[in-house]
Amino acid sequence: FVATKWCKHGIDQQWIYSKNYAKMEVLVVIQLYNPGNTDYTQNGDITLIPTMANIHVILNGAWSAELSHPIDDEGRWKYIQEEAVIKMPSFLPDDQLFRIKKATKSDSGVVAEMEPIFYDSMGDCWLDDIRPTGDSGQAALNLMLSPNSKYSGSSNISKAATAYYQNVNFMEALNGDIQQSFINRWGGEILFNNYTVIVNTEAGGDYGVELRYGKNIPTNGMSEEVDTRDVVTRIYPKGYNGVMMSNNGYVDSPLINNYPTIKSAT
Repeated sequence: FVATKWCKHGIDQQWIYSKNYAKMEVLVVIQLYNPGNTDYTQNGDITLIPTMANIHVILNGAWSAELSHPIDDEGRWKYIQEEAVIKMPSFLPDDQLFRIKKATKSDSGVVAEMEPIFYDSMGDCWLDDIRPTGDSGQAALNLMLSPNSKYSGSSNISKAATAYYQNVNFMEALNGDIQQSFINRWGGEILFNNYTVIVNTEAGGDYGVELRYGKNIPTNGMSEEVDTRDVVTRIYPKGYNGVMMSNNGYVDSPLINNYPTIKSAT
């Protein structure tokens, strides 16, 4: 094992898989859940045997993951599709959930680009009018996440601050390019742990391992890409003068039920 250390520039963690490993036996299980399967406490719909899996984290910046899987005789690769969820080890103690946002298929395999499951809150945790006032970091997160109970927050920040959030998603309110973002008002360093966001004064620590033992991938032939990151299924209309629909109204796409989560925008 090679330990990877958290630093201000972020973490890169890589798992590379092969059937043979002479010096020690290590069991790493990567499971896939179909888009309609949300019971992540149980085994997934299929176990994957990828040739590579990467997790890349930038402190208070973007989190992403990537997985490469060969065209296998068992047909495991066929399950790798946009909006499916991958559960795999990470630098955090618990296995982490990542949603596939882009799947690129070729003659030799599939490459999946993923985001942490907490990024779903960009679409289904909408802050119509949330105003933490003179609150600690923990109290502010509790209020900001109140629109969707599947998310939770944790913070050791005792500083009291105030911010107003109207017609924004939680991720924008947390650390978006707005003056009143949580990070601008309360400070802190962000960690995503499945459906929990942790914003403490420092996120430091030693996390994760790196395994290396290789396998080649043949040159790609034809390819197909599917990316759902710009899909919107619920719109909150807003006029040029800031006027919104009455009662925080919105318009849903007729295809909204084709996706496992709501994807909101103004």
